Amino acid sequence: MSKAGYMDLKGTATAALAGQRLDQGLAEIFPLSRRRIRRAIDEGGIYLNGKRCRTAGRKLACNDRLRIVLLDDEVLTPFVPEQLIWQQPPLYLIHKRCGQYAQEALHRSRGTLPDELARHLALPPAQTELLRPVHRLDRGTSGLLLFSSSPAQLQQLQAHWHTAVSKHYLAVVEPAPAWETQRIQLPIGAKRDTEGRYHVTPDGRACDSEATVLERRGNRALIGLIPHTGRSHQLRVHLCALGCPILGDSRYGGRAHPRLMLHADSLCISTPALPETKQWNSPPEEDWQW
Repeated sequence: MSKAGYMDLKGTATAALAGQRLDQGLAEIFPLSRRRIRRAIDEGGIYLNGKRCRTAGRKLACNDRLRIVLLDDEVLTPFVPEQLIWQQPPLYLIHKRCGQYAQEALHRSRGTLPDELARHLALPPAQTELLRPVHRLDRGTSGLLLFSSSPAQLQQLQAHWHTAVSKHYLAVVEPAPAWETQRIQLPIGAKRDTEGRYHVTPDGRACDSEATVLERRGNRALIGLIPHTGRSHQLRVHLCALGCPILGDSRYGGRAHPRLMLHADSLCISTPALPETKQWNSPPEEDWQW
């Protein structure tokens, strides 16, 4: 187990375990209590033959491949109904809060936004299985996030996402940059390093961000950001590469802060992604302090 409480263990069911319950077999293979294993099953961190399994009583067979992924001491930010700011089924727009998972994580499906939003909406199981984020926000990033429970609608939106959608973000950086506006066109590599970071590399994917200083306070600045491409961690990597990392972004060299100071405050989706153009704005929540 790492210092962060992360565990990823793999094993194989022996002939002696054939016919035993999943939770019993896991307790014999791995150095974990039955109670912790049952919690991991409920959270969604148990995999049987490569697929997530949430049935503690599932009977094991010889040579079944088992995997348990845990993250202990994790504090989740609960979903509250006020976060749902617009809905036109099968589409649902929420104001994601810092600390919430936009999608299932390797170690959990329970407690993520798809899970909690489906429970709030009382979606039937078939629709719950189909509920997906249309785009992505990192766990520490807050702001506007669109979900769909229709594969056809999801495909329609994603097919036109880069031409019919515009997004705007707010970020607080430290130190404040010397420039007032900047077009950042630095390619980013496709692979993360061992610390989970992406890097600017000459042979990376083309990335394009637009940055404007909106306010300065001492050695910090509020930046308005428009991503013209949608690479993972793009804004975080670009600002880090310019020497002004986002406050609270320890992964990319940002100063320590109670939260990651990155917020998606505006989303506009036009035709043909939607039948008619929609635009939403949502200011940061109360923990946006700098």
